[in-house]
Amino acid sequence: MKKYSLFILIFLLGANSFAQPKQINNQFVFSSPAGNYILLNLDGRSFSTNNIPNIIIEKSIKGENKFSKLSNFTPVKSYDEFVRIAGSELVTGFKNQIKAKSNDAVVKFINSPHPSKEYGLFILDINFLRAIGLVYLDEMPQDKTGQYEYRLIESGKTLKQQTSQAFNKNDLPKGHVKRLFTTDSIVSITWGFAAINYKMPLLAKVYRQDDGKGKFFEYPNKIALNSADSKMTAFYEEPMTPEHLASYYIVPVDMFGNEGNPSDTANAITVDFKKIPGVQDVTIKDTLDGLLCQWKQLPLKPYYTGIQILRSRNAIKDFIVLDSVAANAISYLDKQVLPNITYFYKFRPVVYKLAGWDEIIATSFHGTKGSTHNPPLPPKNVEAFKEGGNVRLKWDHNQELDLFGYYVKRGTSASNMVIVSPAVMENTWLDSTSNLSGRINYVYSVIAMNNNQLKSDESATAGIKPDRGGYVEAPSGITIRAEGKKLSLVWPDVSRNDVAIAGYILYKKKTTDKEFLPVVNKMIDRPYYEDENIEANTNYTYFVTAVDRFGYESQKSPVASYTLAMRILPPSDLYVRKLSVGVEISWPKNDNGDIVSFNIYRRTANENNFVKLGTTNPGAVFIDKKFIAGKLNIYAVSISTANGESDKSVEKTIFVSK
Repeated sequence: MKKYSLFILIFLLGANSFAQPKQINNQFVFSSPAGNYILLNLDGRSFSTNNIPNIIIEKSIKGENKFSKLSNFTPVKSYDEFVRIAGSELVTGFKNQIKAKSNDAVVKFINSPHPSKEYGLFILDINFLRAIGLVYLDEMPQDKTGQYEYRLIESGKTLKQQTSQAFNKNDLPKGHVKRLFTTDSIVSITWGFAAINYKMPLLAKVYRQDDGKGKFFEYPNKIALNSADSKMTAFYEEPMTPEHLASYYIVPVDMFGNEGNPSDTANAITVDFKKIPGVQDVTIKDTLDGLLCQWKQLPLKPYYTGIQILRSRNAIKDFIVLDSVAANAISYLDKQVLPNITYFYKFRPVVYKLAGWDEIIATSFHGTKGSTHNPPLPPKNVEAFKEGGNVRLKWDHNQELDLFGYYVKRGTSASNMVIVSPAVMENTWLDSTSNLSGRINYVYSVIAMNNNQLKSDESATAGIKPDRGGYVEAPSGITIRAEGKKLSLVWPDVSRNDVAIAGYILYKKKTTDKEFLPVVNKMIDRPYYEDENIEANTNYTYFVTAVDRFGYESQKSPVASYTLAMRILPPSDLYVRKLSVGVEISWPKNDNGDIVSFNIYRRTANENNFVKLGTTNPGAVFIDKKFIAGKLNIYAVSISTANGESDKSVEKTIFVSK
């Protein structure tokens, strides 16, 4: 008897690696829009379609453990039942494949054993599997599919039991456009998918939109997702009329009818890229408002998305994108031009970015803006107002057509004013500079500049004192460097921006200190200080504040830290000799007044670490009366100061017999 083992082993038992939504070993229940599908999965047991085991399907509400019989696995017994389950189109196709001469012959074929290859691709259709008795559908709304438990019973024993899992569309892979190829009559698209451990067959619905508008319509036939080398792809190709814009996306569908997320959209245009015309008949005119660029309208084709305008002062290089306009535009006014300068332009049609399509060759042209030799008039009616702690300036607009902008000047008198604003395009500007002082009367004026960079005379002045209380600007930081045994500290002189600054207070603390204290009990009148009260190899942290003549102190500056590293050197040489009273250790005279003591160490040849023998004062020698007789004695000396102990000196050895 022919067995149905090929399908059972390869297809149905592959379900234990199918994630819906979580991987379940030996999974046999799968949710779908139509309900829960229960698969006859018997862990490798072989059987024929006319001898399906008497397996009972039982069902319970999740968590209640109250199972009742739902159905058995049985093939259809009539042609009408086959049509009801699988649909007339599938049944007709299957009837033609097996060359059945009657409806009864179809039912007889289903209820008799046959090799799986005789079923063809119909064996991949879930409703066909229902018809031949290998799958049962428990029909219900999809939002209720995760509310039940199922088990398979044979001869009173439970073969399998599983809680149903609701489907999650994110469990199916999402497609990304991998390759798009078009000619003037064919569209060919490949979507790629992330590699997943997925042994169930996957199909995809194809959707298309025409001319970039309207709804996407679904194609009647699905395409297959193919797996190779741990990668999954979907390929679609169809003929198309020339110069047609079509947009495509696909939606993966599993064999149970569950749909995943839509793929990326592929925009395809059937046209020969090399024949797309560029911008033609360009002219550039000098007008009062700028350079007016005009051209012949582009043909009304779906692949044009706009026109890119590039500009440079060099005919060959350094072109930058100036602006973009609609594909049906026929002119562009460039207002950002200076007089007596020749500008070079490129006009490039922008099309959909498709595979194999490069940028269309741009059309080049140039133009020059004329000049005027008369400067603008000074702005009128300049006024200053308090706006919080800032100063708001307003003035009347100039009437010159070639006006570029305005600049605001500020000072403490009309004779020492400087420009403090960027180019201002409106007739108002807010002076919010941080170093404005509420203790100073400021004077403001405004000048105008035209496109030929000619400036007007200054306007009439307006005076005001900002409403800023006792604000004092803090120095922005401290720079520290070592000079011998002292530290030199320098910070920005904020008194250059505020004439009311009287001096500075410098604070410091050591790592072991709890709080900062002033380095001196008076104000420092210069933006630098030399701190001689320093201990070597100790970390100090500083900050500085500014103080004005009214007694206001600024916030503290950013802190700065420094450690004056002082290395202590050991004796440059060492002398050892045997005396009657012991071994004498001595070294060259050292005039360093910071030396507190000398430390003497000894070890033998078979010892790795030195042992400290004792210390001696500067100018003295050391007698080792407890030397080790009969062995090689190795000596070294270090120096101690208030800042710590040096490394050990060179080693000297002596053999003492007794």
